[in-house]
Amino acid sequence: MNHTITLKQIIQTIHADLIGKDSHRGITLTYGWFANQLGHFALGFIPIALLHVFGFNLTNSLIIVAGFWLTFEIYNAMSPLYKKEYKGNGSFKPHWSNLIFDTFTDLCFFWAGSLTYYFCVDTDASPIWIWLFFGGLVALFFAIRYWFLTKLYQQNAFFPYQFRLSQWNGYIRQQDIEIIKSFLTKKESNRHFLVFGAKKSGKTTLTVGIANEMSIRHTRSLYTTYSKWISLLEDSDDELNRGNRSLWSWLSTDFLLIDDINPGVPVSSNKYTALETIEYINSSLYGSRNISTLISKNVAWVVGECEKNESVSDWIEMLKKMGVAEEMITVVNLNRN
Repeated sequence: MNHTITLKQIIQTIHADLIGKDSHRGITLTYGWFANQLGHFALGFIPIALLHVFGFNLTNSLIIVAGFWLTFEIYNAMSPLYKKEYKGNGSFKPHWSNLIFDTFTDLCFFWAGSLTYYFCVDTDASPIWIWLFFGGLVALFFAIRYWFLTKLYQQNAFFPYQFRLSQWNGYIRQQDIEIIKSFLTKKESNRHFLVFGAKKSGKTTLTVGIANEMSIRHTRSLYTTYSKWISLLEDSDDELNRGNRSLWSWLSTDFLLIDDINPGVPVSSNKYTALETIEYINSSLYGSRNISTLISKNVAWVVGECEKNESVSDWIEMLKKMGVAEEMITVVNLNRN
């Protein structure tokens, strides 16, 4: 599936971000990103204005402010390396191109603020430099477009929290690391992850990390709990679209994350079995639609732990009965034994 966000949806999001009071509705990731960059612009504009007002040479003020923010952003990007904020336990590498581009975008807004003041004051500036400045602003539009869409993909996934795979510091088998890396690199389709593990083993965190990496790659992801998803199986396409707060429903997402199938303690283990799951899907009014949709997308099934009367193979067989090819089923077991 190659779903893209439409211009109409972008305009609707911008309108929703602009109209309404934050104290009532809260803020979105898209709103937060724009507010952050406006702050960067102001922090470039105001310091050079203050230095100039207090007698500093205009050009020297520009160099001081631009140099300060360059130094700050280099420190801001590099210092977490020493604190291992990016690396986790080294299972997954940070997406360095993404981090460098983020740093450069921030710098561009700092510098845009400083240069705006500079060219507003220096009326004798060469037209060539002014045109180069405006050319830079046009180029900055493409960075704005990328980051706005990225935040839009992330916020419509409804993740319970933000998490990058490089922050993972739990136990995971090397073979599972390689499968996940391959999945993200090759942008595979129709892969189903069955995730097992005890309570607090990091099942949700890992799968949110995978889904978030997909969102950053501008792929439609969606987080839902098992009980919520089951309740949607009887809804028609129109009902799903009408009652959905995201730009896409579970039917149109590319990566579906189904969490809390078996929440564990204090809830009794194995609340839902593989047999019950396939029966729920088949007995629903839109059973054939639901099955064909599931086998056509990437799905992470956060199962948890199996009871004595059920095993991992039962969940594998459930997926195979739906029509998922066995080679497209990946079992991720976060238990150490």
